[in-house]
Amino acid sequence: MTAARALFGGLIDYAGLFPPASLDMQTAVRNYSTYQASDDAWMLGRFVVPAQRLPEFFAAFIEACCSELGSPWLLSVLSTDDADEDENLVTSFSEGAAYLDAIEFKATDLAQVERHLKLVPSGMAAYVEFPPQQSSQFLPVLKKYDARAKIRTGGITAAAIPSVQDLAGFLIACADAKVPFKATAGLHHPRRSTQKLTYEESSATALMHGFINVFVAASIAYQGATEEEVIDLLNEQSPTAFQWEKDTLQWKNHRLSTKQIETARENFAIGFGSCSFTEPVDELRALGWF
Repeated sequence: MTAARALFGGLIDYAGLFPPASLDMQTAVRNYSTYQASDDAWMLGRFVVPAQRLPEFFAAFIEACCSELGSPWLLSVLSTDDADEDENLVTSFSEGAAYLDAIEFKATDLAQVERHLKLVPSGMAAYVEFPPQQSSQFLPVLKKYDARAKIRTGGITAAAIPSVQDLAGFLIACADAKVPFKATAGLHHPRRSTQKLTYEESSATALMHGFINVFVAASIAYQGATEEEVIDLLNEQSPTAFQWEKDTLQWKNHRLSTKQIETARENFAIGFGSCSFTEPVDELRALGWF
């Protein structure tokens, strides 16, 4: 395995149902089926779907594409914010060639987090989204239940983009606590750069985080990098600053082996949700990094 394969493998959860793409269910399901059959399928992660739309997903899944003869789909389910309703929807889902692999929910307080985590079915990963400034409060609870953290790295407004300081603090806190994480929103582009916030022609622009920055920063945080180094990497905008060789990736004084990247991805930096799969993949290809 190359360093690039280790970093990008299974990295992108497909969230085509969500803004700014906001696709209908059948289109999103067909897209995922197409991506899964493509040469780029090795970068594809889970299909993200709201829990209350699982029946709609299953109908589209059967109608549009899929059967138990094909490759199994892994689903990441977004919570209704009601633990009992989540449990009913999850337990009533008829698994065939689609498996409920993870559930994601937003935290309001620690008591609510514990209630949700107690009801997560065995075998499902649980991701909890909380304000990154409150990492010290939430991470011990996640560690107790073997749950994972989730951070929102952008959105359709500039205000939804966290500062590099907050993002770096989150990555360091998760690494120190040994709590895996995923990111969501605003990571369509590989490197930190100014981009449109939506697909509208008149869309406002903002300086957005790059998924290369976030996941290489996570990898060096996992290796014990300082917060200053993580902040510096998150701010990096030059593509030539990332030096790729077959078995290594180097950024400044940090040299990551394929094995180190693979270990960080498997145990810590799990992936990110994106409403587009083709956009990040095409931009990576344009950079010539694989």
